[in-house]
Amino acid sequence: MKFGDLRGILQYVPQFRGRTFVVALDGAIVASENFSNILLDLAVLRSLNVRVVLVHGAAQQIRELAEKRDVELSNSDGTGITDEKTLEVSLDAITRLNSGVMQNLTSLRIRAATSNAIIAHPAGIVSGLDQGFTGTIERIDTDALESFLGQEILPVLPPLAYDATGRTLRVNSDAVAFETAVALKAAKIIYVLPEEPDFGLPTQVSRQLAENEAEELRQRIGGDQPSGLRSKLKFAIRACREGIPRVHLINGNRNDAILAELFSNEGIGTMVFSDSYRQIRTATQADVDEMLLMMRRAVEDEMLVERSREEIQVRLSDYHIIEIDGNVVGCVALHPDPEAGVAEIACLHVKKAHEGQGYGGFLIKEAEKLASQAGLKVYAVSTQAVSFFERHGFRRCEDRGFLPEDRRKKLATNGRNSIVLVR
Repeated sequence: MKFGDLRGILQYVPQFRGRTFVVALDGAIVASENFSNILLDLAVLRSLNVRVVLVHGAAQQIRELAEKRDVELSNSDGTGITDEKTLEVSLDAITRLNSGVMQNLTSLRIRAATSNAIIAHPAGIVSGLDQGFTGTIERIDTDALESFLGQEILPVLPPLAYDATGRTLRVNSDAVAFETAVALKAAKIIYVLPEEPDFGLPTQVSRQLAENEAEELRQRIGGDQPSGLRSKLKFAIRACREGIPRVHLINGNRNDAILAELFSNEGIGTMVFSDSYRQIRTATQADVDEMLLMMRRAVEDEMLVERSREEIQVRLSDYHIIEIDGNVVGCVALHPDPEAGVAEIACLHVKKAHEGQGYGGFLIKEAEKLASQAGLKVYAVSTQAVSFFERHGFRRCEDRGFLPEDRRKKLATNGRNSIVLVR
C-alpha cells in the first residue's frame, strides 16, 4: 500500500462513522469460499462504528434443495408465484442458510440476531395470476432494528416476511434491502453478487452512474442482462430516488471486495449515486496551486503549454475542474471568443493516477455544453492528444481561417506544429 492510498482511505473514515449501511448478499455468495472474507469486511466496518444491517438471498440454496427433493419450483427468487410446495422448500432452505450465517458471525465474535422486522401482505393477483405465498413488503419494523443496532447487534434479515396474522410469505432479498435502507435512512446499500456486475460498459467510470444515467442504462439493456442484475439495478435507481445517496453492486468473490469498493475514489464495482460524488465546477482561487501541480508533468512532457499562475488567474473563470468525492482529478479550460463565434477547448488534463477512467470525456462534454449555451462552435489545438479528441468526435481541420487572428499568429510562430481539431 502506498501512503497516498492510506490518505484516500482515511478520507472516508469520518464520513462513514455512525452511518447505516445495508449489505445484501446473494445466496451464491453465502455459499462461496469467500463468504468468511466478506464477513471480515463487515467486521472492519463495525470497528469503524458503521452500523451494518445484513440481508441475504437464498435462490441458489432453494434451487439445490428443490432438485434434491424433486420439487418443481414456481419461482426461486421471490419475484413470481410462490405455490405451497415452493414455500415449503424455501422455508427449509432459508432456515438452514440463516443458521449457517449466524454460525459464521458467531465464530467471528460478531453479535448478531435474526429479526422478523419485515411486515408484508400477500401480493395477490398480478397480471391475472394469483401470486400465492409471495409477499409485498408493507413496512419495516425500524424500532426493532434500531434497538439491535443501538446494542451493537448486527441484524440479519432473511428473505421472509410476515403478515398481520403471522403467516409466512416469501419476499425478494433485493426488495428487502431497498425497503430496509429507505426505512432506516441508510447511507448505502451494497449488493454483493457472485460475479462482476458487467453491463457491457466501455470504461470503469461509466460504472459510476448518476441516477439518471443508470435509468438510461436500464432502458437500454432491457432484458439482455441476467434477471438478478437487472433487479439490483432497478432497486438501486429506486433507492437513489428515495434518498439513499449511493448504491453499490460488487463482485463478492473478489478479495476485500467491500473495503476495496468503499475506501477508494473509483472503487471496483458499479455505483449508482444521487449525491455529488462526481461534479464539474468552475475553478476557484483555491484551486490554482492544485492545478499547477497537477499539470507540471504534462508541461515537462510537452503535452501542455506552460501557464503561469498569473495567466491562469487572469482567465480563472474559463477553467473548470472535475472532482471525485471532493478530490480534484482533472481540469479543462474553455476560452471563448464571441466576436469570432468560437471557443477553444484547452488545458485538458487528468491526473496520472486517474487516467483511463473516462474523466477526460466528461470534461470535453462539459466544455461543449458551455460553448453551446453561449452559441459558440468549439475547436481544440493539440500535439499529443489528437487521437483522444478524434475518439470524442473531433476531426482534423487544415483550414484555419475561422480562428481568431491572434490565435492563428501564435500557432504559426510557436514552433509546436500543432493540429487544429473541430467538431
